Amino acid sequence: MDEQSNAENPRRKRKVLHTLLIVLVIIIAAFWAYRSALRARLNARLNTIAAAGYPVTCAELDDWYSIPESAENAADYITKAFSHYHKLEEPEESNLMPVVGRAELPGRTEALTKETKTLITQYLADNRQALELLRKGAAIEHSRYPIDLSKGFEALMPYLADIRTGAMLLKLEAVVHAENDKPKIAVDSIASGIGLSRSLSKEPLLISQLVRIACQALAVSTIEHVINRTEFTDEQLVKLIGALAEAEDPSAMVRAFAGEQCAGFSIFKMPATQIPRVLDMAGNRPHLLGVLGIYLYRFAGLADMDAAAYLDFMNDYIKAMQLPLYQRQEAVGTVKDKFDKISKIHILLHLIMPAFSRVTMIDIRSSAQLRTAQAGLAIERCRLATGKLPDSLSNLVPTYLDAVPKDPFDGKDLRYKKLETGFVVYSIGEDGSDDGGKEKPRKKVRPPAPEDVTFIVQR
Repeated sequence: MDEQSNAENPRRKRKVLHTLLIVLVIIIAAFWAYRSALRARLNARLNTIAAAGYPVTCAELDDWYSIPESAENAADYITKAFSHYHKLEEPEESNLMPVVGRAELPGRTEALTKETKTLITQYLADNRQALELLRKGAAIEHSRYPIDLSKGFEALMPYLADIRTGAMLLKLEAVVHAENDKPKIAVDSIASGIGLSRSLSKEPLLISQLVRIACQALAVSTIEHVINRTEFTDEQLVKLIGALAEAEDPSAMVRAFAGEQCAGFSIFKMPATQIPRVLDMAGNRPHLLGVLGIYLYRFAGLADMDAAAYLDFMNDYIKAMQLPLYQRQEAVGTVKDKFDKISKIHILLHLIMPAFSRVTMIDIRSSAQLRTAQAGLAIERCRLATGKLPDSLSNLVPTYLDAVPKDPFDGKDLRYKKLETGFVVYSIGEDGSDDGGKEKPRKKVRPPAPEDVTFIVQR
């Protein structure tokens, strides 16, 4: 009996070992199948992106951001301009200087003080060479700035701050010329400011598009200021309307999201030791993962799973950017709601996904500013020709407008209202409420007051 028991023990052990081995093989096969399915899913997403004509890697993105080989490059002049730039050196000057300093520009119906005007004039004289180069660059159609996009999030863009400074310079130049009753030169300065912003239109990064939008906002506010300070000819008004129409680029944000897609995806594929540093550069908290955590995260297949999910979300955002403007905010909100339901276990996905809803709203608001300004200038053309304001925007069609511009926030016609002195053209803005053309306060108020996106002329 003992001999039989002793003989059965090895057989039982071999059977258990054999069973464990089979289970292990099944687990390994299942894990391999799981990882293969994840890779197949990820590769399918990448193939779809490539088939749509978008870059997949940061190296492809760098090639994608290009201009015709023989074309003159606006960026060459614009970047060179800042080798001649003279900034304000004295704190006293900065305290007195509007736009580039701490002082506020007077209201649209108020004149510059003699002291401020003298200070601005000297500042512009010190930057004469920089302004000449900015104007040359702004007039050129094609632009490609010296950025190596193959570096992903580590790509350097020092020129962005310079471009915003250039837009401020051109604003001050237009304001002074309007004060001196030189509308033609003021119009040229404004058109150059819009051309400067346009030089970033093809740059496939969100930060670049936000700078472009900021420069456009400077140009629109300049138009509103100077049109209340001087009289333009019909030819000059037509030039400004054309510049504003060209400034609205419906595909700019599509390119930006495509670029962000490449940069974000590159993080999933980079060496684990580099990821914490890149996340730290982006202002995130990489210590939540750590290098060892990233290795385990990848081994478990979560990296591939999150990379595929990231591409899915970015595809949804790109599709949202291709919708009519008034539909984008809701579409982006839907994507955000879907993203917010993703489990926090998908750490890297949550760390690298920016707040796109805010960016979308800023872009829509920019279009509202451009469109209200165009309509306002068309009203000025009508007033100049007939001696009176039109009763409605539809009265401007087809002589001064091809069609009444649409409000990018609701898809309806922009609103227009005569004032005691002058008029206001407005969009309802991001709150979706028609507040009767209520202007944004010059200073922030708490709680925020109702407001519209306005263009006001007081004559």
